[in-house]
Amino acid sequence: MTTKKKSFFAGSCILTLLILCSACQQKQIKNTEITAGQDSLAVVPFQLEHGGWGYKINIGAKTRIYQDIIPTIQGRHVFQTKEDAQKVGDVLVKKMRQTGTGFPVISRQEMLDLKIAGVE
Repeated sequence: MTTKKKSFFAGSCILTLLILCSACQQKQIKNTEITAGQDSLAVVPFQLEHGGWGYKINIGAKTRIYQDIIPTIQGRHVFQTKEDAQKVGDVLVKKMRQTGTGFPVISRQEMLDLKIAGVE
């Protein structure tokens, strides 16, 4: 093998290693960001202008979910108490932490188990 071929081969190997290391590092950074985001999840209940309550789920300072009606039931019914809004938000944050997804689902049965007013 000539010196030029050896140099080219060595350079190619080094370049390949750099690309692989960079890809691994990017994946680690992305996973760290997801974990950091999950650690900064917060439920923020809010009072509605015409009565009732809703909640937001924030990741850091950014609102990820804005819920001004009771999910999973027909119609546009609001939470009757701040505590009910908080309870549902807390369940969804727990699911977000467990699954790592940004849009969790809550069932009607879970709402009944939480004894959310207005859910029958």
